[in-house]
Amino acid sequence: MRKERSEIEKSSKTLYPDTYKSQEETRQLLTSFSPTLQPKCYAYPERSIYGTAPTLAVVRRDYGEQVAVDWLTIQLNDYQNFVGVKEENKLPIDTLKSLSAMILGRYYFLKLSELMLFLQKLKYGDYVEMYGIVDAVKILKALRLFMEDRAILIDRAEQKRKEAERESYARRAVSYEKYKQMKKCEK
Repeated sequence: MRKERSEIEKSSKTLYPDTYKSQEETRQLLTSFSPTLQPKCYAYPERSIYGTAPTLAVVRRDYGEQVAVDWLTIQLNDYQNFVGVKEENKLPIDTLKSLSAMILGRYYFLKLSELMLFLQKLKYGDYVEMYGIVDAVKILKALRLFMEDRAILIDRAEQKRKEAERESYARRAVSYEKYKQMKKCEK
């Protein structure tokens, strides 16, 4: 595990062009969105979706593709450690990085907090169960199921917002009679 983590960290420490954030800013991103934040994302799913966390696309643009892949790899490695997979059954770092690149390519629009919500739900066994080995294809299938759950959460939040808007309009609304009285008073 230590060897894998050091390999991940080494690849993140490569020098980036001037267009990318500094190593200190990169370290801050990786620290701010470490796997320890996953339970908070699970506790507040709407905030995970509507909050201010950057998307994978923003991380790729601002920090470089390698940092985005490394962040995902750290998260996925944490999942495989949580599941209790024996070292010999763990996905090799190259496979984790390939899986991370695939997730980055398809789900670039997801916020880091949304992916952390997904991984926490995965830990709870909400989507798939892994027995002694982590399967990359099962993770990708579980991510598709998460996208369905995410759509439901977004729909519910949108319904709540519209209902609150309707209630706000209803509180400010006046009857036609009251409107006519108000117009008389203005004259």
